[in-house]
Amino acid sequence: MVVIGVIGTGYWGKNHVRTFCTLKEEGLIDKVIVCDSDESRAIEIGEEFGCEYATDPQELVSLGVSMVTIATPTPSHASLAIMMMEMGLDVLVEKPLAMNTKEAKRVIMCAEKTGRLLLVGHVFRHHSGVRKAAELVKNGKIGKVRHIISERLATREPRPDNGVIAALGIHDFDICCDILNGINLKKIVGVATESKIPGIEDHASLQMIFQNDIVGFVELSWRSRIRGKVRSLQIIGTDASISLDYLDHSGLWIHSHPNDGHGQQFGGFGAAPRERIEIVNGEPALTAELRDFVLRSTGQRTGPTLNGGDVGIDGMKRVEMALLATGFGAQLNSSIENE
Repeated sequence: MVVIGVIGTGYWGKNHVRTFCTLKEEGLIDKVIVCDSDESRAIEIGEEFGCEYATDPQELVSLGVSMVTIATPTPSHASLAIMMMEMGLDVLVEKPLAMNTKEAKRVIMCAEKTGRLLLVGHVFRHHSGVRKAAELVKNGKIGKVRHIISERLATREPRPDNGVIAALGIHDFDICCDILNGINLKKIVGVATESKIPGIEDHASLQMIFQNDIVGFVELSWRSRIRGKVRSLQIIGTDASISLDYLDHSGLWIHSHPNDGHGQQFGGFGAAPRERIEIVNGEPALTAELRDFVLRSTGQRTGPTLNGGDVGIDGMKRVEMALLATGFGAQLNSSIENE
């Protein structure tokens, strides 16, 4: 019997529960157990989705759980991941893997010592549009990449544990590096503005400086009062450019402009003509990610992972680069002091 536990039932944890229940209907897993230290919340989510519930992660083994996802507040990620792997469970922990690289290294060392599967919730590694864009870039379909623009905007209250760089930018940093397939990131520069919580940023404009004069422009905000929720990626090449909406899993657009052509046939001073590339059977990124976790944990899928511990620690390193560059590195110092 394949039994999975979801630790943490907040906004994103509830999405984990919903997605696993869909996979249960497919017959991929047999049972979902929710776990939250807030018993009333655990009961509420358990009743909503018809799941058993627990309030202590250490109860999960006795309930037959063999794998867990961790979607709790960031400060508990590392300790919970280590606890679960030491108890013999496979783990998918939401990003960021830890509060800093020192913590992240301890999680990876635990995975190596215990031999358990460790995946990190860099969900956009499983986004069908991002995977297609990476394929097009790798195959030279847009020529040389000139720059990338990634926007992740929303309106919400700031979080007390970390700001937009760790909560949002970690995705965009990883996507840019994924798209560029190993081209070296030299540095991150930019600015960020403080929220009403001292030391927590709620808006940031960042530049990722890569080798070969490629720049990734990353815009992050929880103050998007004009445009609302925005999730967009643009990859500008010499022969064509790619545009996709992270909220769309069915396809992307490619705009053709061979040799940086500016003639009327290539849009003149307007947008270059575009063609829709449909993605057959593209499923939501979270579904693809959690499906992959179950298949790997049960031995039905092997080979290199898209979001292993190496991706998680690289993500932490980029977050630290950005926090230090924008003057919000005190978050790192305080988390280290509190270990």
